[in-house]
Amino acid sequence: MKIRALAAVGLATALALSACGGGSDSDDAGSEGEAQTGTIRLWLNGEDTPQELVDYAKAEFEKANPGSTLEFERQQWTGIVEKLTTSLSSSDSPDVVELGNTQAQAFEAAGALLDITDQKEALGGDDLVQSLVESGTYDGKFYGVPYYGGARVVFYRKDLMEKSKLEIPTSTEEFVAAGVKLKQDNASESDFSGIYYPGKYWYAALPFIWDEGGDIAVKEGESWVGKLSSPESIAGLTTVKKIMDEASGAPKDADEAKDYLDFCKGKVGMLMGPGWKLGQIINEEDGCPELEKQIGAFALPGKTAGSTAPAFLGGSNLAVSAKSEHPQLATSLLKILAGDGYQTKLADLGLLPVKKTLLSEVSGDEAAVAQAKAAENTRFTPASENWAGIEAGSVLPDMLVAIAQGKDVAAEAKTADEAIAAALNQ
Repeated sequence: MKIRALAAVGLATALALSACGGGSDSDDAGSEGEAQTGTIRLWLNGEDTPQELVDYAKAEFEKANPGSTLEFERQQWTGIVEKLTTSLSSSDSPDVVELGNTQAQAFEAAGALLDITDQKEALGGDDLVQSLVESGTYDGKFYGVPYYGGARVVFYRKDLMEKSKLEIPTSTEEFVAAGVKLKQDNASESDFSGIYYPGKYWYAALPFIWDEGGDIAVKEGESWVGKLSSPESIAGLTTVKKIMDEASGAPKDADEAKDYLDFCKGKVGMLMGPGWKLGQIINEEDGCPELEKQIGAFALPGKTAGSTAPAFLGGSNLAVSAKSEHPQLATSLLKILAGDGYQTKLADLGLLPVKKTLLSEVSGDEAAVAQAKAAENTRFTPASENWAGIEAGSVLPDMLVAIAQGKDVAAEAKTADEAIAAALNQ
């Protein structure tokens, strides 16, 4: 499973989308009365959905809607924001589209998607993974049903853990201590990381912040308020700083994009990454497939022994275009894609289904199982259409790099809070 770094959607995109027009009411979606027939178009992105699942969805849709046809078009993640912006505002809009979870709210806020609040219960209701529900929700209305997810987990070298006589950590304290010991035990290897933590890796900081009760920002009344400088967030950031200072040998001003190269060079004991990271590590082009049997994975433990830390859940949502001529058929397709049959097939492939009751069905390698465990406790970034602009910028990476380089944690967090509040409240 590949959870990509999603393209950011800025305010300009949202403004461009406002020309989409169309109501956000779902009066016709799944309504009673004469059944619709026709041809609808489904856009899914990248290679995350294998063709066998597309074929299953097409057969189920056409069986449930006699006389209707499903046309499938595979898009690429690169440039998808621009393509959706154009397509969703045209007279030739696809009916059902896939949106990255950090992209969704800009389109929801701009009126480009159909309000399917009245269908939420039929699409999974409270059984849906909450963090992906949040990305599909705007201003109290539901627009995007979760499609699939991917949680960050910890990958580790089994042989190095065994050599250092370490067991799988069951708490944050044990995790950090294991990272420190691995670094000490492998000090002969230059720049070795017991826990690989480059300074810009803000996704990896979130579980520690959230597990302490902190947050990035919260809405108080009509305004967003930055919360990185709260005592709870500072406690989480202090743990991150300890990892950077005592367990990591990674560059303090770099990101995690090439972490697998250091892993393959024998410079990493543990690293935090999305489930698809294993495929990157063992790829035959520039990875180290010979290490595959020595690579394990586990869900990041939480502050309380035996718990898991809240994980940021990457993934996708599915939505109906506000310009769809067949909203009832489009909603019928959503029910198939979010249904137990389709989602169980996702689980059989090692992907993460979006229903909590199906997470135990995930099969495959250790990374897939660890993801399923991590997905039981997930969180999401602030639910604002302006969030993508922050993600595209450098506020969070700049804060963490400064902390990694020895700057005061509280001061840097306060600076970040001010920038985040300004961006979210514009």
